[in-house]
Amino acid sequence: MDSENQEQVEQNLALQRMKSLDSALDEYETSVGLSVFQEKTWEDTQTLLNLSRREMEAMTPQQCGEAALMLGGFSFYIQRAFNRETARVRWADSNLKKMLAGKESQFRGSWDSQFYQAVNDDDYAKKMLKLRDYAKQRELRLTYLGTSIKNMSDLFVNLQRAKGMK
Repeated sequence: MDSENQEQVEQNLALQRMKSLDSALDEYETSVGLSVFQEKTWEDTQTLLNLSRREMEAMTPQQCGEAALMLGGFSFYIQRAFNRETARVRWADSNLKKMLAGKESQFRGSWDSQFYQAVNDDDYAKKMLKLRDYAKQRELRLTYLGTSIKNMSDLFVNLQRAKGMK
């Protein structure tokens, strides 16, 4: 098998193993009563997240309640997406450590330098690190977004209550 085909096989194997992890975690979430995670679009929430103060104040109490409900659901969705990426990062880190245990001592430099030299010496480890880095970037993009969106949901609940008192 030529090196290009070998590289593709290793990439597919790493990706297949990560998908197996996702399936196992999906089964666990289902067993504790959560619905199956599905990526979807949330166009309506984008509108709500970008309303001006004047537009928010013009909403009726019912519209505020609907906005709070929609943003609460979106917050939950974002938190689940974050949790999935965190699980992928931890899984890949654990696998890399197991794969490279002892090999890094063959190289010189700091521990990080030795680790990356060991990764570069193993084609499968390179693919695993690439998957880990991709998941880490996605995880970092989602950090605190679930909480921030939940705060927006709470803002609409408070606005609804304030309008109901008038």
